[in-house]
Amino acid sequence: MEKKKLIIGVDGGGSKSIGAAADESGRVLAVYRGGGTNSYQIGAEQARRNLKEIVDALERACGGACTLLSVGLPSLDTTADEKTLRNFAGDVFDPERLILESDACMALEGMTGGDRGMIVICGTGSMALLDDGTGQRVAGGWGYLLGDPGSGYGIAMAGLRAAISAWEGTGPETTLSDRALAYWDIKQPRDLIGLIYDPTCGPDAVARFAGEVFALAEAGDGEAVNIIREETRRVAWQAASLLQSAPGVEKVGLYGGIFQHHPLARRLFAEALRERLPERTVQIVKPEYPPEIGAVIRGFKRLGTLNAEKLANLKTSYPALSAAGKVKLKSGE
Repeated sequence: MEKKKLIIGVDGGGSKSIGAAADESGRVLAVYRGGGTNSYQIGAEQARRNLKEIVDALERACGGACTLLSVGLPSLDTTADEKTLRNFAGDVFDPERLILESDACMALEGMTGGDRGMIVICGTGSMALLDDGTGQRVAGGWGYLLGDPGSGYGIAMAGLRAAISAWEGTGPETTLSDRALAYWDIKQPRDLIGLIYDPTCGPDAVARFAGEVFALAEAGDGEAVNIIREETRRVAWQAASLLQSAPGVEKVGLYGGIFQHHPLARRLFAEALRERLPERTVQIVKPEYPPEIGAVIRGFKRLGTLNAEKLANLKTSYPALSAAGKVKLKSGE
């Protein structure tokens, strides 16, 4: 009996990756969460191993064979060149049946359903990606060292700097000072140095303090409010710059933990974008499909078989699969 032909899409991440397998009609058959696939963090060999685990698990669950693997990686800026593609594939994957693009590209495909538009992502890092049908353009995404405005890391560091300024008497008083001591469980402000500079304290760990900044902003702390307003204004202006170069794009999707969990960030972003582009009617939306389904959509586009029926099947089958409890988690999680 011939095995089902599968299009597998993967939303790669640093600590975890999510894969989805669809048949040729666009019906999602299985979803699997595996390990990280960011080769910058864990190396190409481990990234390939984790990706292979995801593909193998999906093939077993579906009783099928992967005919095209479409992967979004946080270690890429846009589409992988031929050398990068083959290096990543190694002797594990067929490079002729492998798509490697940035995770933002796949999130954009999920937001637009393969059409034109722009997505703004604010999680640990931040970036904006636009596709007007003639090509992709990117703003931000410089990483935590060079600057990711609106990101969890950027907001957290701004909050810590405001606390330091208050401690030193060079800035206004703020409840961020007490909150920083309590959050990091330290007695003296300068104990913060050892914690933040500890090699085990990565960007993700720092970025989690952004939740404290939002909590204080929502409680009325003036400095916390200013930080959120300034950070979202900067990322909104990046988005506005891209939109000015693409007059036909009017749909902007917001994605990532900052936008998903904090209505204040969504509201301030929208206000700053309207202020920057008062003459434009921009529709701010939530993505229609998650990034792993965006990766599947990218696969169908590569094959030249994307159509309204497949999009409808993806849209209905993925939530139904999740609701039925058929999302398969990595063993031990």
